[in-house]
Amino acid sequence: MKRSFPFTIKQVAEILKLKIRYDNNANDNMDADCPFCQKKSKLNLNAVKNVYRCNFCGEYGGMVQLYGKVHGVSNSDAYREMCEILGCSKDRGLHGITATEQSKAAKFTSRTTREVIHQTYSMLLNLLTLATPHREQLLARGLSQEQIDTLGYKSVPAFGQKNLCEKLLQSGCILEGVPGFYNENGIWNVKLKAQGVIIPVVGIDGKIAGLQIRLNKPINERKYIWVSSLGLDGGASPGSPVHFIGDPTAKRVYVTDGVLKGSVAHALTGHTFICLPGMKNMSELDKLLVCLKANGTIEAVEAFGINKLTDEHVAESAVKLRKKLSAHGFKVVSAIWDDKSLSGVDDYYVQRANSGKNHVYDVNTSPNAAITAAVVSVAAV
Repeated sequence: MKRSFPFTIKQVAEILKLKIRYDNNANDNMDADCPFCQKKSKLNLNAVKNVYRCNFCGEYGGMVQLYGKVHGVSNSDAYREMCEILGCSKDRGLHGITATEQSKAAKFTSRTTREVIHQTYSMLLNLLTLATPHREQLLARGLSQEQIDTLGYKSVPAFGQKNLCEKLLQSGCILEGVPGFYNENGIWNVKLKAQGVIIPVVGIDGKIAGLQIRLNKPINERKYIWVSSLGLDGGASPGSPVHFIGDPTAKRVYVTDGVLKGSVAHALTGHTFICLPGMKNMSELDKLLVCLKANGTIEAVEAFGINKLTDEHVAESAVKLRKKLSAHGFKVVSAIWDDKSLSGVDDYYVQRANSGKNHVYDVNTSPNAAITAAVVSVAAV
């Protein structure tokens, strides 16, 4: 029996206000701007199967998952919210779904607990090493040998992934539901194929919530990818966890785009950083901000790249972030620096460590305002 939904993926696209670039009514296919990677016309929406896939970043799934991922909610909450918006009956729930569809749906919601993910990832990283070229690259970014080891960076192994899984199982680790691991005909494997540096993404609780790979060679202009096994047997998506590094009780925190970027900036200064996995993805930020507010944090510094001064999309994300920070009751300022050739806040700190000539300014901005040129403090950062 085929699944009967009370809505269509076209209606979901309308709710999400996706920018439709191409609509082939004959084949019920649409191309839209992707809400995950923001690439124009890369998100294909199939109105016959009610599924989507981005031909650039690879995100895919059903229409319930599309709504849920964009808003950072579970599939059940996504279904309920869409029914409420469209005035549909929720009584059908998820009945009438085929066994195959049930299996697929389970794969989208199978992520295990934070404790299990942390333990399995910790053991995995202990089995890996950091290749000399990768270590040299990290040293060039301003990190010390000790800091590199403390941060837990490792290289993607060229081979032996199944052997790694065997060792983890022998050590008592759980692989099912841990993003990146999947069961292939009864044998566990891990999706560590693309060569690069593995970067642990750690929460304020000190537990590893996900793994990113900084690629040796960008794929379709992407420098970073998540370790994920979404849609595979026993696999899961990591979601979009936020990286936290520093003092959980700090009076001032800095928020930047990029896990490695914020970690380098912290290593050079000791400042506390919240590191978003991307400028557009802030779905997991609210819970962290609530925690920091309760811990006594007073001020939040938006520290996106300097291109927020010239790129309207980056500027829009910076404004969105400042709105969110202000809504949580923080004093909000924005960091800029003199040398506009220095792209990120980490680049600034490396340059300052080498020369001591530049200054970073904290610029007072209302959550809705564009960044102004008014200098409030020279020594604040």
